[in-house]
Amino acid sequence: MCTLVVLHRAIPGVPLLMAANRDEFLARRSEGPALRRTPGGVAVVAPRDARGGGTWFGINSRGLFAALTNVAGEESDPARRSRGLLVLDALEAGSAKEAADQAQSVASGGYNPFNLFVADAREAWGVTCRGEARSLRLEPGAHVVGNAALDAQPTPKLARLRERAERLVGAALPTALAGLADLCRAHRDGDPLGSACVHTESYGTRSSALLALADGEGASMFRFADGAPCQNEYDDFTPLLHELARGSRPGEGESVARNTS
Repeated sequence: MCTLVVLHRAIPGVPLLMAANRDEFLARRSEGPALRRTPGGVAVVAPRDARGGGTWFGINSRGLFAALTNVAGEESDPARRSRGLLVLDALEAGSAKEAADQAQSVASGGYNPFNLFVADAREAWGVTCRGEARSLRLEPGAHVVGNAALDAQPTPKLARLRERAERLVGAALPTALAGLADLCRAHRDGDPLGSACVHTESYGTRSSALLALADGEGASMFRFADGAPCQNEYDDFTPLLHELARGSRPGEGESVARNTS
């Protein structure tokens, strides 16, 4: 996943609202969101990278959210552990702080560069790693994570997206959701890689997700577009959150979804 936009404790009644576009080579296979289990047996809702076996975002039944982006700037070492497995590891934690501490302790040297974002209803943390892992506690508000290290100067793309996200702080949930969906579909003429929704011959936005974790289970929602969101509708995967909250015992890859208008 290359662009993550999070409104943490910034929308009334919704501690966490996020939008995520996954940019990847078109030939790399993946599976959509489903009820799955981490290596340690914790039930989660997450999509799956068919090559590495990990994921780019997910949530567990405690309301812990984790997401990862790759950090650009050096050639990847294929011998290192898949970065997507860090998300599954993080979702075995009991809190965002525990997940961040764990990731920082194991990440240095074992993974290609990454940003890991973890949040629950109380706290949000980022772990950024280029050789050495560092953790940062994030204040409530709008956060945008891309392919630059979390403590680096934001790229023009990330700065633009953050400016748009900050306009949604304090908005009602329907307004904020619509604004994030528009953000995920956005293009810049003549600058495909500088767009939120990326299109090139072999690489681009492969999927998009909108996730709201509200104070009450009934108000939480999850929508997922299988493909570029400018060309594909967001399907409603909220039933997966309900199954997760009820403590269902999923078979590997069990999924529930319906179309939305």
